Amino acid sequence: MIRSLTRFTFYLLFLILGTSFSYTAEAQLQRERVDTDQPVEDIFWAPVNIGISTVDNVPSKNLNTSVIHTFGLINGGIDRFFGMDDGANTRIGLEYGITDRFSVGMGRMTFNKVVDINSKINLLRQTETGSTPVDLAVKISTGINTTSGIGLEFSDRLSYFTSLKIARKMEALSLQITPMAAYFNSPSGANLNRLLGLGLLFNYELNDRFAISGEYLPILGDRNPGTHNAAAIALNIYTGGHIFQIFLASSQWHNEQYIMAFNRDRFWEGDFRFGFNIHRIFGLGS
Repeated sequence: MIRSLTRFTFYLLFLILGTSFSYTAEAQLQRERVDTDQPVEDIFWAPVNIGISTVDNVPSKNLNTSVIHTFGLINGGIDRFFGMDDGANTRIGLEYGITDRFSVGMGRMTFNKVVDINSKINLLRQTETGSTPVDLAVKISTGINTTSGIGLEFSDRLSYFTSLKIARKMEALSLQITPMAAYFNSPSGANLNRLLGLGLLFNYELNDRFAISGEYLPILGDRNPGTHNAAAIALNIYTGGHIFQIFLASSQWHNEQYIMAFNRDRFWEGDFRFGFNIHRIFGLGS
């Protein structure tokens, strides 16, 4: 299955690159100036859509701070205050733009006290003239379970994640497809070392201040026992300095490999929870 996904990924990359070169040649024949062919901005409104990262990167010499907070299941009713009385999972993260196309970051999640170290690079940027028709980005990440007293060696605490992100913005609508793979050095119980998934994302801009976004993450091939495909939908609000996302999601986990491995709820059967994301970018350049 991993070989199949790899061949599929390289096939998509071949098609995208071929299309890109074709569009570039056409642009040259039309003698369009290179410096007027600017990248399309804000394909998605934040580096993370809800739980899945997007092609959008942090600009050079800028720092993105993020807080992701997810409560318990809403179907717990008023006795559980619709999930808000239940334990919440929070991730606080930082991402810094080394260049406009390359960023590094880290974060910490409450569940399993997971610390993640990640990077994202844009291989292609969609351009306003269409000379490059899509954005193409790669993300890699390492997660470290820092829970004490669980009797694991350091190497057994590690998990790894990689994904290819292919996205395109068409006026108000943005779409992204994300083949992804996760590996856990020491899975618990009957869980698997390797998992494959395919993230499907959209963002629709209602106006300059509001957008609706969603995502669906089906597992490809074998999955961990009792787990289900994750789904989420959000309202994005641009406040001038922040991107504030209010969402309903089936998974309470953050970071893609943990969503793939541990989501046990079914969004389409009413198993979803309330949450919010806050993203704030600070300019650190001179």
